[in-house]
Amino acid sequence: RNYQVEAAQNLVGDKGPGTGFGTIVLPCGSGKTIVGMEVMSLLKTNTLIVTTNISAVHQWIDELLDKTNLTKDQIAEYTGENKEIKPVTIATYQILTWRPDKEGPYPHFDLFRKNSWGLIIYDEVHMLPAPVFRVAAELQAVRRVGLTATLVREDGCEGHVFSLVGPKRYDV
Repeated sequence: RNYQVEAAQNLVGDKGPGTGFGTIVLPCGSGKTIVGMEVMSLLKTNTLIVTTNISAVHQWIDELLDKTNLTKDQIAEYTGENKEIKPVTIATYQILTWRPDKEGPYPHFDLFRKNSWGLIIYDEVHMLPAPVFRVAAELQAVRRVGLTATLVREDGCEGHVFSLVGPKRYDV
C-alpha cells in the first residue's frame, strides 16, 4: 500500500527526512511487517529482526518467505529452540537479554554484537524501554527501525524509544 512504501521511504530518506534511524507507528493490522520488508528491500543488507516471542518469529519467517525473494537458506531463527545466524536473522528480545545469573554476561547478546548488521528491526518497539530489554538497543547497526502500533507504556517511558532507536518518522 502507498502508506507502507511512504513509511519506509521516510525512514530511509528517499522521499522524506529519514536517515535510516527511526520509529514507525501504524495501527494494528496495517502491515508493519510489510513496512519492515520494504525497508529491507530498500537497504539490501544483513538484517536482524528482534521480536516479542517465538510465534512472532515464525510469523516473520512465513511473511518473508511468502512476500520476498528470500529463501530458507537466507533466513535464520535464533530462539530457545533454534540458534542460527544468517543474512536475515529473527530473534526474540528474551533470548538477546537472557543471562544465566543476574550479574553475569549476556551470552547470546555477545554473539549478536560480533556480527555486522546493516539493519536492525525492533518489532513492537514500545517494549524496548523496559529495563530487561533495554540492553538490546546497544547492538550496533548502520540503520535501525522500530515498529509499533502504539507507543503507550504504563511506566511513561514511551519517549525513550526515540533515544534508543530514533525519532518518529511516520505515524498514522
